[in-house]
Amino acid sequence: MDETKAAAAILRKARKMQGLSQMEVANQAEINLGQYQRLEYGTRDFSACSMKVGLSVCYVLHLDPFLLVLHKTEW
Repeated sequence: MDETKAAAAILRKARKMQGLSQMEVANQAEINLGQYQRLEYGTRDFSACSMKVGLSVCYVLHLDPFLLVLHKTEW
């Protein structure tokens, strides 16, 4: 699985575990639904999105940005 698809799977799993819809994540992250969907479907590379968008999505989903960008959970 490539890194873009892996990040997309993490986003989808985190969202579903929290019982949120894609629209709820987008609204809470203050981005449009299409932006979020492209990240979750893997058509947009998470590491290529703006820092504001990436950090906002991570904040809403309680994810470590390093996991999605660098694929590292510890240093």
